[in-house]
This record gives sequence, C-alpha cells and structure tokens, in this order.
Amino acid sequence: VAVWASSTPASHEKRRLSPSEAAALRLVARKTWRYFETFVTPAHNMLPPDNFQEDPEPVAAHRTSPTNIGLYLLSTVAAHNLGWAGLAETAKRLEATLETLNKLERYRGHFYNWYDTHDLRALAPHYVSSVDSGNLAGHLIAVAGACRAWSRAGDSPRCGVLDMDAMTLAREEARLLRSKRRLPTLPWLRVEEDLAKLEQGLHGAAGDKDALAAPVERAEAVLDVIEAHALGESDNPASDLVFWLSAVTNSLKERLADFDRTTLQPRMASLAQAFRDMALSMDFSFLLDRQRQLLSIGYR
Repeated sequence: VAVWASSTPASHEKRRLSPSEAAALRLVARKTWRYFETFVTPAHNMLPPDNFQEDPEPVAAHRTSPTNIGLYLLSTVAAHNLGWAGLAETAKRLEATLETLNKLERYRGHFYNWYDTHDLRALAPHYVSSVDSGNLAGHLIAVAGACRAWSRAGDSPRCGVLDMDAMTLAREEARLLRSKRRLPTLPWLRVEEDLAKLEQGLHGAAGDKDALAAPVERAEAVLDVIEAHALGESDNPASDLVFWLSAVTNSLKERLADFDRTTLQPRMASLAQAFRDMALSMDFSFLLDRQRQLLSIGYR
C-alpha cells in the first residue's frame, strides 16, 4: 500500500509555468531575499534572525536555528544564480557567516537548536535536534557544491545578469505612489522617464564594464531626487522605492566588482571545502536507535 500510494500516476504530466507565472514567482522570491538583505547584518553577526515582528512595533528576534542558517546560506546561492547579488558579494556574505559559525559552541559537530544572534551563546536548554542538524547538513553540502562549481568557472552559469527584478519592483512602487498621489512635489513624469531609461540601459550592459558606468550614475541621480522630496514626509512613503532603486544600484556596483576574478576562484574553493567539512563533522551515530534503525528526535 505504501509503495502504491507513493508511486507516480501514469497520467502525471509536468506542468510548465507560463511566462507571467514565472515572472510573478520571481518577484515573490526577490521580495523574500529582501528579508535576508535587511536583517543578516553585522548587528546579528551575519546570522539570520528567526523572525521579524511588525505589530505592535517592529522587532527582529535575536535568535536563530541551524535550519534558519542553512536556508539563508542556500538562499544566498540562489540570490546569485537569479542575478540579485554579485559573485564577490556572495563570497563576502558566505565567508562572514562561516566565520561566525566557527565561533559557535557545538556538540560532536552539531550546532545547538538555538543561538542568540547578538552574543552567540547557545540558548538553554542545550539541545541537538536531529531535524535541524539534518536540514543544515544537507544545505551545507548543497552550498559547497555551488561554491565548487563557481571555483571552476569563476562565476555562475547566469553570470552577467543584473537585478532586473528589483528594477521591475521599483517601477511598480513608483506607479503605486503616483496613483495614490504620494510625494506631490516629486516631478513624477521626469522620474518615470528616468526609470524607463535606466531599465533600458540595464539590458545588455552586464557584460560590458564600460557600459555599466552610465546606469550607475542615472540610478544614483534618481535616488537623490526621490530622497530630497521625501525628506519632509513623516511616514517615509518612498522607503520601498528607495530600497529597490538602491538594490539596482548595488547590483551594478557588484557586477563591476566581479570583473576582477583573480581572487574569487580560490575563495570559492576554500568555502566549498569548509562547508563540506562542517557538514561531515556532524556525528549522527549517538542519535541512532540501532534496534529500530531510526534517528532519535534529538539529544539534550
């Protein structure tokens, strides 16, 4: 019965996403990556906070788990492959988190279930979760594989892609603000014209170092205009627009940094080895019930 229930139906067909569905999912994913961009910072020792509370007041939890860490590392790989982060920036993020992981207290290679992201202490009770350790080990091996591939190629198969998703979100946010008559002093026609020219300039510029200079200047000029007109607004209505435009600018600058690849390949090779070693250092033998051939849920 179990085998039958798990089998693939004969009529099963792989459904392909339409271009509009794929584009919509990319924007959802880009907004999700914003969480990590915003909160995985030196203030949290480059670890992902477990959650962010919006109401009744904004608060980021200063604790994290092995599953959170693994998902962040894998998301960092995806962010580069989708064109949202340069390879040098990706290496910098991975190295910073790896440095923190090497400082955390462990038990037989396992990370504890919860850590304080501010002082890095393991939170009581000290507990090894088989589920979290399994998640993290799998993620570390996957990340190591990506780093190894980048160390051989010098970049990902999607090299040269700029953050067009942030550009799309910036234009959507501008249209929304204008329709709601926010920032009434802002010259909207000029801003939208500049955004259209910026988007046009991004196409085909990624592979040409000299062609990237003009879009950087245009993006920074538009940002200056928007921020100047938003200064007097108490509720900061332009914050999302500023964020997405800043993301576009950052992706241009990160792409410029990627033209110098002399140190990137050895850095990626080193990361690949470090992440794989960290995964394989986890000793699961003491968690195994040999009679039942099942892992315990964890160990306190």
